[in-house]
Amino acid sequence: MAAMLSGCARQGLIAAALLMGTACKDEASDSPPREAIPAPPSPPGSTAKPSASDPAAGERRGRLLAWLDPEAVSVAYLGMPVRLRGDAVAVVYGLPPRAEELLRAVTDIDAALEAVRPPDAPTADTWLSAETLVTTARMSRRPLVMRALLVPREQAIERLEALGLERKEVDAFEIWEPRRVFPYRVVLLAGDVAGFIPTSEPGTGLPPLIAARDLPASEVETQLAELLATPDAPAVALFAAGPMLHLDLDQDVLSVRFEVRRSPDGGLDGQVVLHIDGDPSAAAATLEGRKAPEQSDGIQQLVERAAYLADGPVVAGRLQLSRADAAQLEVEH
Repeated sequence: MAAMLSGCARQGLIAAALLMGTACKDEASDSPPREAIPAPPSPPGSTAKPSASDPAAGERRGRLLAWLDPEAVSVAYLGMPVRLRGDAVAVVYGLPPRAEELLRAVTDIDAALEAVRPPDAPTADTWLSAETLVTTARMSRRPLVMRALLVPREQAIERLEALGLERKEVDAFEIWEPRRVFPYRVVLLAGDVAGFIPTSEPGTGLPPLIAARDLPASEVETQLAELLATPDAPAVALFAAGPMLHLDLDQDVLSVRFEVRRSPDGGLDGQVVLHIDGDPSAAAATLEGRKAPEQSDGIQQLVERAAYLADGPVVAGRLQLSRADAAQLEVEH
């Protein structure tokens, strides 16, 4: 019962974070210490983001959200056409390690797929969508990643066989097990979705998917779907419940909300809301004064430009990047 209550409490924190970010942005715009934090007005002639208006992207998003674990404690949806460096994003925006782990999970899979891909086999981006759903359950060691298929299921099976994976059926799921060094099991799900389960997970790693299949949609899924369907939907939406460690702070973070929107010029507008278990004003001051000597000069400059303010129990931060600045956060090809 204690574990169940703990899970419900975490779910409540995530759901609250979904609402908290918007409320905080509205209130923070009244008297911010810097002009970087309030949301700017939409530029003349601006249009809705492709993620909200593209029917194909919306259809893939729905297929992914159908597999959202209703008991997840951390959730991230990534709809960027380019991959972001989770480590650099976390440093620049002052994210806790749990949030960084969600962002890094995507690029970790890309690297693993490329490492085992035969030279004559298609690259992952030809059969797996850029849209990605990442979740972490209470007992997970590493995140579970879902990506929609861009090709018919039969062609996806050919790609998996080319990677040296072997088909098994477990609990009515079609699982592809690695026969050589590859740190994931791949499960082909209803709706033409591929799930990547870290082999480090105990047992089959299927319980979160079984829960998503058998239980009603959670409040988190409903609110996330509504957020992503809006005209100004974020290209990255991340929510996590704590308490969780933050490497820059001497107090825990109870929840985090992080969103990234793409600017018309190709830049990025990132906003973070941290619910602090302690003194938000002290946390905001600490985040404002951060240095990142281990990073490149360009990343250090971005860290110094990020602005934070305390608003009630939360710290809100924001940094808008030009196209050239945003390129520093992207994975190099």
